[in-house]
Amino acid sequence: MSNLSPISQAFVDQQGAVAFSASAPWLDQLRKAGLESFSADGLPTPKLEDWKYTNLNVLEKIDAGQRGDAAIDSTQLTWLPTELATHKLVFVNGRFQSELSAIGDLPKGVKVLALSEALASEPGLVEEHLGQIGGFEKAPVLALNTAFIEDGYVVMVDKAELATPIEIVFVSQAKNEAAHHPRNLIVAKNNARVTILERHIGIGEGGYLANSAFEVLVEDGAHVQHYRLLEDSADGINLSSVKAKLGKDATYDSFVLSMSGQLSRNEIHVSCEAGGAHTNLNGVYVGRGDQHIDNTTLIDHVVPNTSSKETYKGALDGKSRGVFQGAIIVADGADGTDGRMSNKTLLLSDDAEIDAKPQLEIYADDVQCAHGFTAGELDENSLFYLRSRGIPEAIARSMLVEGFLDEVVEEGVAEDYQDIFKTRIADWMNSG
Repeated sequence: MSNLSPISQAFVDQQGAVAFSASAPWLDQLRKAGLESFSADGLPTPKLEDWKYTNLNVLEKIDAGQRGDAAIDSTQLTWLPTELATHKLVFVNGRFQSELSAIGDLPKGVKVLALSEALASEPGLVEEHLGQIGGFEKAPVLALNTAFIEDGYVVMVDKAELATPIEIVFVSQAKNEAAHHPRNLIVAKNNARVTILERHIGIGEGGYLANSAFEVLVEDGAHVQHYRLLEDSADGINLSSVKAKLGKDATYDSFVLSMSGQLSRNEIHVSCEAGGAHTNLNGVYVGRGDQHIDNTTLIDHVVPNTSSKETYKGALDGKSRGVFQGAIIVADGADGTDGRMSNKTLLLSDDAEIDAKPQLEIYADDVQCAHGFTAGELDENSLFYLRSRGIPEAIARSMLVEGFLDEVVEEGVAEDYQDIFKTRIADWMNSG
């Protein structure tokens, strides 16, 4: 008899019933390995240290089955300035929608396509990387994603600087109350440059699980800017796992704005594996009502002379709950490491809560590492200053909160794209 919870067992049973559109011995084996790993323990529970603040019992309301294509109004997908040209891919319920996408012409050395297409047209290229970056040991949610690998996006850039950003839109139809597991692959090398603007949205009323995984390989002086906006529907559940490996003089910039949904967990693991590797991890989280927003990060400094900077800020209202778990690990012999981490949260109501666990594990001597955490209310002196100059209290509060959060946008997002996220933050404040 299975020791798995009903929803975990439902996922296992569902995987066995799926007729995947793409099949190959290596891919079947990868899915099988993911399923076996997930089947060993099922979904994580708060008994696990990394999940002590986040309970996935809400998934009991979700149908483990997957849903196919659905009719989407293209106007619902607009989120970028009209004058901003992009290479665009759209996914609905985890599946690529060519009629809503507009990839356009790509320069030499750049590939942008759906994983389902890549598995059909260039399986060898996908096999070289898929499952190689994102090991799922002790990562049950990633293992679950691996068991259901079928679609997602593939971005590969070699010896090219892509001036036009890649736009990715993931749409979940809430009325389906189903699960989908997009698997995404980003590879950049030989001084490549690429920017990915990504939006996750829910449409309709009802629950769903969007369980996305990203494997990111940045090598040889390449630079990847990966900016994500999470705007799930009220009962939506968004779990995402990012595994990134950085080579010599490579840079991975991550920014995540989490602002809606019933529960979200953004998990990022970056490994700096060659000298000069650098990562910037930045995020903003805003919550109200009963929302639960979890940001869990891990940066491994494996070799000497690598660096990282991480800044997350949040604003929590109502009975919302935030979680920040950030760890920096400096390996034995990784001298010259420079790692900085900061987490600050504004609590806008007496019932809001933040659980924070910043960690440093240092096994080398010649390093510069620091971390800090603060949580509190709006500064009353600043609020009084603005009100004394005739600014209404609601506007003054909005100005202070937006200014607090916008600092992360300005630090973590390239200037051309900052207003996209600042506008979303302002809209959240105005909707409260």
